[in-house]
Amino acid sequence: MFILARYLLVPLALIAAILFLMALHIIGTALHHRAAWQRTVATATDVSPYSEMQANGLKTDGINVVLAYVVNDAPMTWSSKGKDVGLYKAAKGDRIEFYYDPADPSNLDTAAMKGWSGGLLLLAVTGGFVAFYVWFFWLRGRNAPPAMMPPTARVSGAGARQSQRQGGTFGRR
Repeated sequence: MFILARYLLVPLALIAAILFLMALHIIGTALHHRAAWQRTVATATDVSPYSEMQANGLKTDGINVVLAYVVNDAPMTWSSKGKDVGLYKAAKGDRIEFYYDPADPSNLDTAAMKGWSGGLLLLAVTGGFVAFYVWFFWLRGRNAPPAMMPPTARVSGAGARQSQRQGGTFGRR
């Protein structure tokens, strides 16, 4: 049963490992944008709500936004769905701090770390599950290799017993 559980949980462990890597990537990208990209303040010059219907019937609400900002004394504008840059609520005239890519100033990001606590929780849960799974099912039952004894050091005689190697998990032999 133990061996069966070990292999039946492999897909779950792989999914948890993938979720762990995705959370690391999202948090790492946001931290990189904060560290390497330039900061600017943009003004929302136009904000309009929209609703769109997904193919599965779900309705998505959001905002279309036009932002005006300055990069190296050159005025720039950006317009699209607010969610493309991490902006979900805004009103006309709002001033919002953004980060832009110095190589491509039209590439914006709020780097607001929305869901930071949820991301850390996802990292902790998935990382903890994978670490426990690997330890419990793959590493825990292993013993260190037996020490090499020179042939002359062997004990012989009537009271000598052959050394027994501990069996597998849960004391099975």
